[in-house]
Amino acid sequence: MMGKITLQGVKNARDLGGIRTADGRQIRNKRLLKCGQLYEATEQDLAALRDEYDVKLIVDLRTEGERQCFPDPEIRGVSNIWNPIFKEDIQGASVFTPGEKEILEKHLKSLFILSHRNDSMEDAAAEDVRQMITQEEFDPETYMARMYHKFINNQVIQKQIKQFFSLLVNRRGGAVLWHCGAGKDRSGICSALLLYALGVPKDKIIENYALSAESSEDTVEYILEKLFPADVPGNDEYQALARRIFGAKTCYIEEFFKAIEKDFISVDNYLQKAVELHVDNLVRLKTLYLK
Repeated sequence: MMGKITLQGVKNARDLGGIRTADGRQIRNKRLLKCGQLYEATEQDLAALRDEYDVKLIVDLRTEGERQCFPDPEIRGVSNIWNPIFKEDIQGASVFTPGEKEILEKHLKSLFILSHRNDSMEDAAAEDVRQMITQEEFDPETYMARMYHKFINNQVIQKQIKQFFSLLVNRRGGAVLWHCGAGKDRSGICSALLLYALGVPKDKIIENYALSAESSEDTVEYILEKLFPADVPGNDEYQALARRIFGAKTCYIEEFFKAIEKDFISVDNYLQKAVELHVDNLVRLKTLYLK
């Protein structure tokens, strides 16, 4: 199981150390870390990441807009590389079809209001997501499955995931920490693919993905109340729908793997063909991060 890292201003901070692979090996402690955004990290949090966990590299998976509004704090001696899983500019350049673009934009706004409180942009973002959820016959599972499907098949996203793996393969010494906004979707997908590449069984990956929900409960309650205040008649139904998006449901990561297998036959083939993670890189990853 991923070990929870207790930090004051950072959500979903976990150490992948200790997770066992199918062949009985396990991930080294204090080498692979994931979390939500670092913007509200305290000095104590930053000191813990630097000194206790020996973080040498931070990989920021967020969009340019998220990064500008809520920049990562500088940590002495720690490199910070921006590797957005998807970007505003590539959406605008029609890399995505209009339907794909709408799905990702709505989800970005969902992640934004899930991750950031008391911001002037929050009300507008909340209204857009509220309109999406209140549409007739809106189905959260279908929405999330479509969103993950776009992760798999978009070539620009594939390139960014390839870069994520390249950063890990070429790391020498210290821990790598990657983060998005909430530490659930983008960070979770990168973590799931990495665990698979290291040889962790799929059922264990799904189990670990679900742990993200534990660290998000207070934030989820905040966003549900923001979207659909409980004192407004009829909002119980919409709160229930929204909860099915914002919770880290295991069915979503299951759908992610199913979509890969549908389009690429296997996750191994996806890693080789779409992400270009070849045998020598897999050997390097296991040498660096397993014991």
